[in-house]
Amino acid sequence: MATRTPVTPFYAIAGAGDLAVEKFRAVSEDVTARFAKLDQKTLQTELTKAQSEVTKRFDAFVADAKTAPAKLRELPAVAQAGFTTVLGQAEETYEDLAGRGKDLVERIRSQKATEDLVTQAKTTVSKAKATRTTAKKTAQTATRNVKATATSARKTAKTASKAATDAADKVGD
Repeated sequence: MATRTPVTPFYAIAGAGDLAVEKFRAVSEDVTARFAKLDQKTLQTELTKAQSEVTKRFDAFVADAKTAPAKLRELPAVAQAGFTTVLGQAEETYEDLAGRGKDLVERIRSQKATEDLVTQAKTTVSKAKATRTTAKKTAQTATRNVKATATSARKTAKTASKAATDAADKVGD
């Protein structure tokens, strides 16, 4: 059994999706091909074959029903063996899907369009950082300018107040 990495479930999901698309396409092509060949005579022949097959299966089912008690006694062992088999198949299928998904992800990562997108994302992040730095410096400069203007205004107001007080004092002289 292979060691699972944290991305293995992601790969398994990607692999399952890729497999589903592949199977859907195959079924779609098969159905299209079958309908293209379908005529009344072929349809009647296929229905007759299907009816015969259903009758055979029903007869086999009736025959098997006669041996049901013996088969019921064997059921726990058969069920355990079946469960073990299915569990092994599930593990194998999971690993196959994970491998398929990993291949798909690696194929997508190495495509030119993906590489271009990564480059664009890096450029965008770089420009955003530069913009943030510029905005921060501009804000700091503006804050210093506002403080300097406020200090200058206070000094001017203080000087104006003193001059007004001095002028008022001289008016009465």
